[in-house]
Amino acid sequence: MAQTGLQQVKAFFQKPFWSDWRTIAAVYTLMPLIIGLQKWTRDTDTYQIYKSVFYNTLQQLPLYEFYPYLKGDCNHYGPVFAYIIAPFAVLPDTWGVLLWECAMVALFCFAVCYMPLQRWQKVFMFWFCAHEVLTPLFVEQYDLAMAACYLLMFACVERKQPVWAAFFIVLNIFIKLYGVMGLAFFFFIEDKRKFIAACFGWAALFFVLPMLISSPEYVVQQYVGWYESLVAKNVQNLTEAFNTTNTSLLGMPRKISGNTEYSDLWLIVPGILLFLSPYRRTDQYRHVAFRYAVLASATMFVTLFSTGTESYGYIAPMTGFVVWYTTAPWKRGRWDTVLLIYAFIFTSLCTSDVFFPRFIWKELIAPYALKALPTTIVWFYLIWEMNTKDYARQPSLGTLPKR
Repeated sequence: MAQTGLQQVKAFFQKPFWSDWRTIAAVYTLMPLIIGLQKWTRDTDTYQIYKSVFYNTLQQLPLYEFYPYLKGDCNHYGPVFAYIIAPFAVLPDTWGVLLWECAMVALFCFAVCYMPLQRWQKVFMFWFCAHEVLTPLFVEQYDLAMAACYLLMFACVERKQPVWAAFFIVLNIFIKLYGVMGLAFFFFIEDKRKFIAACFGWAALFFVLPMLISSPEYVVQQYVGWYESLVAKNVQNLTEAFNTTNTSLLGMPRKISGNTEYSDLWLIVPGILLFLSPYRRTDQYRHVAFRYAVLASATMFVTLFSTGTESYGYIAPMTGFVVWYTTAPWKRGRWDTVLLIYAFIFTSLCTSDVFFPRFIWKELIAPYALKALPTTIVWFYLIWEMNTKDYARQPSLGTLPKR
């Protein structure tokens, strides 16, 4: 009998070389080291923005101003980010950048390993995401840590650790707001009272923490400034059709048509309704495969429906592709495999000069936000599956861990 696409993938990533943790560890150790060392004598614009959050908080300077040394950009992260960047900011920039890159990769690796997946699924995720991991590393972006946190939020829910699930959700809300997507797993939490109490506790802690190195009045002012900066950034993303942000489902029609006059609510409201539509199937909640599907959907949704999405923000949906493909309790067919390969090529490899002629990226994919197209297709397909398929575990597969 011919093997299905999923069986072929599973067999390939169970081969000794690919499944050896030493091989994966070597690759994921070399990536941040090589990139960090390349930046040893180069400008690190994003890192300077991150670093400024710590020092501006200490000096009680506005966090969301366009300072000249930030080269025309400004910070858009919450005040508590000062504590995240502090261990690196106090070091010389060369070492700070290098260790920041290593820390982001280490957190991502820990998150993948902590996921309640089988070994071959984790191995597949490491290799499938390896190229896309490089993208945020090249620009020192936090998005790699954000992708890791989505996995950790879900893993903590599955491992019945509501306090730690609340920690990762609330921390990332206070850093970049996107952590709110962790609430997508709320209905799968057994001890909801403990989770809600933990959310309030962590929120109080993260609100107060920046005050310890500044002042209460200053921190309150910065939260107002944070809101204003996000509103201004959103307006900029909407009105500048060909900027580098809004590489999303929201951005595609704007960039393709050049029309910036309509409201994104025409896309956001249907998108939210589609995202929520599978939740009506309460009988499916008990199936781990359905819960994994919610995770995959959340990683894609947060990227597709944000005007702030940039090219390096696609590491989260890349993990979602793996979860979508490998955790379904039915046999994945040929077209599913073709869709996965298409998503890999035109989401990850399309940014590489090695695999794609540069003019295709610069003249076609980037200007029209077409990097969002594969994620859009997979997400719509996933929503259809979640609304129509039975996620009960099939004994013949036996690939999913029990809760």
